[in-house]
Amino acid sequence: MNSNEPEQSAAEMRGLLRFAQGLGLDDATVRDIYETVGREAMVTGAGDDERMAEVRKRMLAAARGA
Repeated sequence: MNSNEPEQSAAEMRGLLRFAQGLGLDDATVRDIYETVGREAMVTGAGDDERMAEVRKRMLAAARGA
């Protein structure tokens, strides 16, 4: 594991949780999306930008009830 991963992960979650507040999503939903996309990104080799874009996309879909 990269020594910066825990700090990066924590910073990403803080930003996503702020974003989620505006969407009306709860913390558990955000964490589930974040972890799911993270696992998928490891398999596909997606970069950080792609991974975070996918997390935000799924958060928007969850907020719409899709």
